[in-house]
Amino acid sequence: MINKENLTQHISQQFNVELEEVRSHLLAMGGLVEKQVNDAVTALIDADSGLAQQVREIDDQINQMERNIDEECVRILARRQPAASDLRLIISISKSVIDLERIGDEATKIAKRAILLCEEGEAPRGYVEVRHIGDQ
Repeated sequence: MINKENLTQHISQQFNVELEEVRSHLLAMGGLVEKQVNDAVTALIDADSGLAQQVREIDDQINQMERNIDEECVRILARRQPAASDLRLIISISKSVIDLERIGDEATKIAKRAILLCEEGEAPRGYVEVRHIGDQ
């Protein structure tokens, strides 16, 4: 028999699962963007057009992750109507994925520049300092 106490516990537990899922998706996206930036900088410095192409291909995946996470946030807001810290968490995640997607776009621009320089046969000598930017 379902009583009010069991229902509340179940709903709250399911809400916690949803919050943890969206948080873990954000962390996965962040890790992928971090790898994309590192690979883009490496491709630029090492004149590695193959690695630069891989960075460009990952951009579509990052864009899709941004859309999916944003949809998850909207769904949680609509269904659960979170308050206080849960609401702040959802809004923070929603804003963070936008920033991560933009960082991914910038990594893609670096990769495009690396490919262009490889095609033109230019040496990446002046780009060694860029590695420090990527490390931050």
